[in-house]
Amino acid sequence: MNLEIRDARIDDAEIVAWTVLTALDMEIHDLDKFIKSCSANDTLYSWRNAMVATVDKQAVGCLIGYEGSRYRELRERTWPQLWDDMDPEYLMSVEDETAPGEFYLDSMAIQPGHRGLSIGKKLMTYAIEKGKALGCKNATLLVDTHKPRLEAYYRSLGFEVFAQMEYFGHIYNRMRLPNTEC
Repeated sequence: MNLEIRDARIDDAEIVAWTVLTALDMEIHDLDKFIKSCSANDTLYSWRNAMVATVDKQAVGCLIGYEGSRYRELRERTWPQLWDDMDPEYLMSVEDETAPGEFYLDSMAIQPGHRGLSIGKKLMTYAIEKGKALGCKNATLLVDTHKPRLEAYYRSLGFEVFAQMEYFGHIYNRMRLPNTEC
């Protein structure tokens, strides 16, 4: 198995879109709309914010991460495109997932046939190093409180819960790597 972790390229927009839909537990029938958004340069889920795992040059996983100060601007550009059936006022009233100075690990997914091979851990390590290079203070993420196995996975990587927030009707734990200058 020849595993490579790298920054995404525009031709990776499909795996980036699949990652967002998978991480959000959404139906894949919206894939074309998400590919279009992920192909743009200035959206939350842009290929420019993604890191890709390939096995033998085939994309098998992805992690989307970015510096938190860009979140509001990117969200205001992205969400109305992707959730055009939702009230725009409601969309913009949702609490921010991240804050300036954080390298926010937004969405990650590994294709089912490649899970359990530490690919997610390697993507996380790559992303955290990227955040450090950008001068971010912390690496942070959200995990749904109804997904204890996922929270346990992040804890195994060193993340700790530091707050909770409601996000689209679900309670999420905010997690970060403690004592790191990411």
